[in-house]
Amino acid sequence: MLSQREDLFPDAFVAELRGLQDRVGSFPAEVSRRIIEDETGRTIGELFSRFKDEPMAAASMAQVHCAVLPDGTDVIVKVQRPDLERTVEADIAVLKRLVRMLSGLLPALRALNLAELVDEFSVTLRGELDFEQEARNAERFAELNRDEPLVYVPRIFWHATTRRVLTMEHSTGQRADAPHGASEDPRALAQSLMRVFLAQVFEQGVFHADPHPGNVFVLPDGRLCFHDFGAIGELSPRVQESLRQLFLAVMARDPDWVASAYIGMGGASAELDRAAFVSDLSAALDRYYRASGAGRHSFGAIIHEFIGLGRRHHIRLLRETTLLMRAFAELESLVQRLDPQFSSLAAFQAYSGRLVARALRPEAGAAQFAKLYRSLVTVRELTGEAPIALRRLAGRLERGEPLFDIRHQSGRSVERHLLQASNRLAFAMIIASIVVGSALLLASHAGPHWEGLPVLGIVGFVAAAALGLAWAVLALRSREL
Repeated sequence: MLSQREDLFPDAFVAELRGLQDRVGSFPAEVSRRIIEDETGRTIGELFSRFKDEPMAAASMAQVHCAVLPDGTDVIVKVQRPDLERTVEADIAVLKRLVRMLSGLLPALRALNLAELVDEFSVTLRGELDFEQEARNAERFAELNRDEPLVYVPRIFWHATTRRVLTMEHSTGQRADAPHGASEDPRALAQSLMRVFLAQVFEQGVFHADPHPGNVFVLPDGRLCFHDFGAIGELSPRVQESLRQLFLAVMARDPDWVASAYIGMGGASAELDRAAFVSDLSAALDRYYRASGAGRHSFGAIIHEFIGLGRRHHIRLLRETTLLMRAFAELESLVQRLDPQFSSLAAFQAYSGRLVARALRPEAGAAQFAKLYRSLVTVRELTGEAPIALRRLAGRLERGEPLFDIRHQSGRSVERHLLQASNRLAFAMIIASIVVGSALLLASHAGPHWEGLPVLGIVGFVAAAALGLAWAVLALRSREL
């Protein structure tokens, strides 16, 4: 799992860890049979009409067998390696002791928060050992994609599924990177894969965390069939928004915007030199667009460079964000095998229209209006109480009463400055309210239109601009603003 933390460790270290993932062998079929029978409480003959002893695949946590249910349904049976839970718990205990020892010997490692990292991995790893959780992940993924005609998730057979055994439908498709017939369009398939992934990230907030070719199949009817839900990523609305900002910032070639979005996906330490970080991001963007102009459009490459820069500048990403970036790099590698000229940035530009449409839906507008209303109520309460508090404060100052060791200020001078600040705040609130209200009117398309735009919305923006200009003029002429 450390192989997923490119934001913390050097590339060579991460590459070596990833290599370990593939160096596993299978275990005997009789062990698989025993685990299945012990877990389900039923014999292999009761569960299946046919069970293939030779595993079709083996990985670090489990191996997979083909089988047939009594009703003739083809299934795959994922069987956890024997004694895996005990091994994992022993490894976690060793890691915790090692982290305590190293953090004491090497103070520089404390900045990595390795103890917190081990705790995080412990929770995640224990979750992946639970195949019932993986089955629930699959069903949740299917439910989230029920309105997406391109996505298919194999059925789970719960009567033959436990914490250590997972039985699911065996799909009949081909790997996404396999050669297809003349009727298949690799470019269209690449576009579909990226569109589906972007929908998972930006609309559903739940994504498949390991979309390599072995986990994405193309069914005979053209649908995309996803496998292996041991790890799915879940993004908070804040991280989703930061990701949207990151894509848009790269499109705008704005390194300062990129920095803000990147920091929003994790956290910066007190050691961050933001100006230096922005400078490095600017150079990275220049290199990316020069490469893109030469026909190389790997958005994953610029993301990988951002991760390296973030590590150098002591910015630690959330695990889900790192998981997403790794998943995106895997998917981009797949789609570029299908279409060498594929541009992820162009795909996002095409998809951004869908994001805008989603943001302007009535229900989205209502949610934003509710948030705005809540903020305005809070500000109204504060501004309602402010004059009383300000006058009370000014009165105490006029009487010479001590307040925060302020003994030599003129009460009227302080009152005047505070009233100036209050006036500025009130004026800014009025203008902001008009701007937000006008934006909502534009989004709702209510009222009469001119040149395809709602007149009320246009009038609101003009009024806000006029008020802003008037405010600036008054500020120059009066001390009350």
